[in-house]
Amino acid sequence: MNKLKLFSTLVFFTAIGGVSKAQFDFISPTDIDEIHKRTLIVVVEKPTDFVTQKLDKKKKQDKLDTYKAAVDAFNKNFASVISQYWKVTAGDIEYKTLDDLNDINDKRNYAVIFCRSATQPDLAAPYINVNGLMWWPDIAEELRDKDFSTRMTVMGLALLDKFNKTPCYQFPMPNLFPTKEDLIYAVNGMNNYINYHIDHRNVSPKKINEQMLEENQPTLKDKTLLIRRDWIDKRLTKAEIEKDYPFPYMIAGKDTVNNAIDSADSRYAIAIVAPYDWATAATGGVQYVQYVYNIENGAFLACSGLPEMPSNPKAPPATTANSGKPLITKKSLLDFCLYITDNAADDAKKKGHR
Repeated sequence: MNKLKLFSTLVFFTAIGGVSKAQFDFISPTDIDEIHKRTLIVVVEKPTDFVTQKLDKKKKQDKLDTYKAAVDAFNKNFASVISQYWKVTAGDIEYKTLDDLNDINDKRNYAVIFCRSATQPDLAAPYINVNGLMWWPDIAEELRDKDFSTRMTVMGLALLDKFNKTPCYQFPMPNLFPTKEDLIYAVNGMNNYINYHIDHRNVSPKKINEQMLEENQPTLKDKTLLIRRDWIDKRLTKAEIEKDYPFPYMIAGKDTVNNAIDSADSRYAIAIVAPYDWATAATGGVQYVQYVYNIENGAFLACSGLPEMPSNPKAPPATTANSGKPLITKKSLLDFCLYITDNAADDAKKKGHR
C-alpha cells in the first residue's frame, strides 16, 4: 500500500470554526437513529423572491415563466428520485411546502429532506432561514454574478422538531440548480454514506472516512473511470493520464456520463467535481473537491482535495493542489489510486484492462 502523507500545509482548515457540515463530515449516530425511524417529508420548492426580484431588476421578466417551469421540473425530478432510490428510511414519504411544515403538530415523527442554494456562512443556518434554489437563464452570466458564484447547492437532512437548528447533514451537489442526475448522485451518495456510518458506529469520527475509502477504493481496478470532458484539466495529455491513473478510464461528453448515471451502469465509476464549504476559500467560501462515485451502489471510492484526508505523496504540493477550478487534475488522478497497491495496477495491465 502507498505511504500516506497528510495535507501538512492545509490541515489548519479543519480547525476553522466556520466550516459547516458537508459531504464526508461526521453525522451523529443518534441523529441517524432518529431519521431512520421517522416518516420522511420532501420539501417542495417554490420560486424565491431572490431570483424573481433579480429577474425583474435585470429586465428579464420574459424568463419568469421559464424559471417557474424549472422549479416545477425540479420538484417532479426530486419526487421521482426519492421514491426510486431513497433507502435511509423505510416508512411513508410525504411532500410538503415550507408553509405546510409549520402546521404539523407531531414534529417528532418526521425527518425532512430538502435542497437549497446557500453561501458558506448560510450552511450553518437552519433551512427555514435560508431556503430556495438559485436559477438563472444565462449560465455564463450566472457564473460571473457574485450573488450566485459564492453559493453552492446542497441536499440536506433535518429532524422536524429541530428544524430551527443547523441540519443534521448536508451533501454538496455539482450544479447550482440541480439536474436529475445531481439528485440521483446525492440521494445514492447519502444512502451509502449514512448506512456506512450505521454499520460502523463504533469507529472514531476522525478515522471513519479514511477507513471507508480504504475499503472501497480497490473496486476501482475493476471499473472504467468515466470522466466528463469539460471537467478534465486540458493540460493533461493521454500519456500523462495513463501514467497517473493505471486503470481503465474513458473521457466522455456530459450526455454519456448522465446516461450512465441514469441507467446505474455497473461497468463505470464516475469522476464527480463538487463544491465544498471551506470558510477561507479564495473563491469566497466555495472550493472544489473531486470524488469517484460508484453509480452501481452509491459508494464513494476515492476523493481528492479534502484538507482532512490523506493525499498521495506523488501529488503536487498541497499549496497548489486546487486552484478553485472545477477540474480533474493530475493530483486528483494520483489521489484516486491512494489505497490501491502497485501490484494491482500491474495486474490490470497484464489482463488487458488498459
